[in-house]
Amino acid sequence: MRLVNTTSLDFEEFYGDAIPPYAILSHTWVEGEEISYREFIEPSPFTAEKLGYRKIQGACRIARQDGIEWIRIDTNCIDKASSAELTEAINSMYNWYKGSEVCYAYLSDILDSPGDREDGPHIPNHQFRNSKWFSRGWTHQELIAPRRLVFYNSCWTKVGDRSGLALDISAVTGIETRLLQDVADLHTVSIAKKMSWAAQREATRVEDIAYCLVGLFDVNMNMPLLYGEGSKAFIRLQEEIIKTQIGVPSDWTSMLAPSPAAFQDAGDYVPIDAWETPMPYSMTNLGLSIYLPIVYTLTQMFVVLDAGLLGGRADMRACIAMQRANPRRSGSNILDRSCFSTGPTILSKEATDTKERYNLFIRSRHVPRPETLLRLPGPRVSKHGVLLFVDPTATRLLSTGKHGAPLGSVGYDIETHPPGILNDNTAVLRFLAFDGGSSLVTSGLVRIRFKSPQETDLYLFFAVITTMGGKEAWRCGIYSADDFWFIKREIQERTNDEVAPDEEMVMIDGYLRTVAWEHGRKKLQDHTSDESLFVSIGGTMNRNPKTDVRAAMLSGKCESPYSVPMSAIDISGVVDETDDDYVDDIEDEEFEDWDSSI
Repeated sequence: MRLVNTTSLDFEEFYGDAIPPYAILSHTWVEGEEISYREFIEPSPFTAEKLGYRKIQGACRIARQDGIEWIRIDTNCIDKASSAELTEAINSMYNWYKGSEVCYAYLSDILDSPGDREDGPHIPNHQFRNSKWFSRGWTHQELIAPRRLVFYNSCWTKVGDRSGLALDISAVTGIETRLLQDVADLHTVSIAKKMSWAAQREATRVEDIAYCLVGLFDVNMNMPLLYGEGSKAFIRLQEEIIKTQIGVPSDWTSMLAPSPAAFQDAGDYVPIDAWETPMPYSMTNLGLSIYLPIVYTLTQMFVVLDAGLLGGRADMRACIAMQRANPRRSGSNILDRSCFSTGPTILSKEATDTKERYNLFIRSRHVPRPETLLRLPGPRVSKHGVLLFVDPTATRLLSTGKHGAPLGSVGYDIETHPPGILNDNTAVLRFLAFDGGSSLVTSGLVRIRFKSPQETDLYLFFAVITTMGGKEAWRCGIYSADDFWFIKREIQERTNDEVAPDEEMVMIDGYLRTVAWEHGRKKLQDHTSDESLFVSIGGTMNRNPKTDVRAAMLSGKCESPYSVPMSAIDISGVVDETDDDYVDDIEDEEFEDWDSSI
């Protein structure tokens, strides 16, 4: 370690146990004013006039007052012309700050002690909170690592220490005051929480966003620093982190995030011991190799993580939506992260408590194709919807079918009415408000057209009926194509009148909407006439009060352990079957404005 003598300003290098007690400086750099290693040992006539040189002098003076003989300053103590020395310095930086007697944080943009100003905003210590020191990438670890951290303003007047200013620092950075006051242990903090601290930090070089976090996560890059690699540096950092443990990120479209900004809202995710026997995971040439349970939807799948929300229910698990990247019969499960939502989906224990885990390879550097915007005909009213899950007992829906096709289209095609209301990337069926006749029914119809001639097509119908009193009743139904023989007969009879056969979906939807309206009591479970497939509606999935998306489970048996994939966290406003007043309202309502042909 190269240190500066605080009296003579001479360099000296120390190794191992011979390293003496030392102070260390934390600061933000000023372009063109800092003193490099070469300029410090070979000064020019203008060196002493630079702000960086006066900063070195000021830090040395404070260290001498504290009785410390040696100090480390990153600007002049690192020979950046040597790539080997630079790599060693970045990998050792966190430990150097942690091993110091004291760290001096020099805030060059604070002109006086923030607590002395009476003409500032009502926010206490507003100058301190607004210092650019809190926005830079490298100062992040310099805030956390030192045993003792003292802040100074531009005149080298003491502002305070980390413990005394913990409330202000926490308000700016999101770091808990217990950590800032050395009450809590950094090793107890989740990966996602640490990443969320760095989400708003910036660096001059893109690569430094990753390099400045190496020490905070206690990893070594195990490869030379590659300035010029861009955002790949952050991918490499995550690959090293995964070798020790894995966090739950909040917002990205590949397995590994492009930057810490993806973790901005991920701080509340924490590890949960979900399974008795943990399984190993590692990075491979195919991506992250890991054993995880799988929850299927109609068009994709969710992998279940051993993570949940801090302070949330213990029986809820964080899940990540995935799509298969290789044929199901290829012998391996290679997955890509799906653009399902802005964060992990929280599912109930009923949906995720399975002892069967699969060996998965989740690709880390794949960038999915941009999603096609969902374009719906008519008014875009889609407050209600369902996410369609599939229980493994529903073997027809999980058929291997066509070789090489992705899940969701391997054994069947999907049609909807109105067209386009099912998003293949999310398996969410959005209901459109009826645009003719009564506007008090919103619904969606799905036809599963099996490719095998031995299979009979299925129809899934979901609707929400709004009563005159403003209450809402959910209804679902599952039908075999044979159930609509009378509609097929009518179509056949009208074919000679030049009525197109593709009106079948329109007529079935109109018929089912009429049935839903006339029998509007809550119906959250249904089954085919031969009881080969069951459907049930669970609780709400969206906490947005303007949107009500429910979870629906398709199962091959009546009493499936996954019959309600979401715990019914919030079913307020949904009419109960025993609501007699509601039943009376339905019986008294007229249907003169109902047009069943639409």
